[in-house]
Amino acid sequence: NLEGKLARLKELWKLDHSNFSDVSEKKAGLTPVKPVSKFTNEAIDDAHERFGLATDDVVYLRDASGAGRSTAERLAEVDPKVVLVGEGGLSDAADRVLFENEVPVGPADDVTIQEVDELAVTRENEVETVVADWEERAEERRKDRKAEQLDRLISEHRADRKYDAGSEASGQSP
Repeated sequence: NLEGKLARLKELWKLDHSNFSDVSEKKAGLTPVKPVSKFTNEAIDDAHERFGLATDDVVYLRDASGAGRSTAERLAEVDPKVVLVGEGGLSDAADRVLFENEVPVGPADDVTIQEVDELAVTRENEVETVVADWEERAEERRKDRKAEQLDRLISEHRADRKYDAGSEASGQSP
């Protein structure tokens, strides 16, 4: 049992260190996943110490609940390829920070994550699908945000015009 686990760990390690030529062809469609137990600064730091979080990593938040702005900013600094959300949901503040930093976020249920102890892998094509889905949702979100800003500007402009018209009618200067 331990020999089998050791062999799987070696394969996962080779995947994460892809400069090794002996990574088997059948593993070529897999990508390493960096699991983070909770969405806290301490858990992010712990994951960084254990396996190093870096740009373009696939980060798996086992429990995404409870994170605030500073925690999301800490994760955004890493600039992951995607953040996969497990249990719990992202807070609005964390979601906003990750969105503003263009960090794709998707449900972990949309990918097949295979874990061996602290290491994990998933299929690259499933990760790409999650990122593509996020990009579609992000585009809609940007459009909605622009529409809200335009509506707000129009409302402010109308309010200013009513104020100016009211001031002129009463003989006061604006």
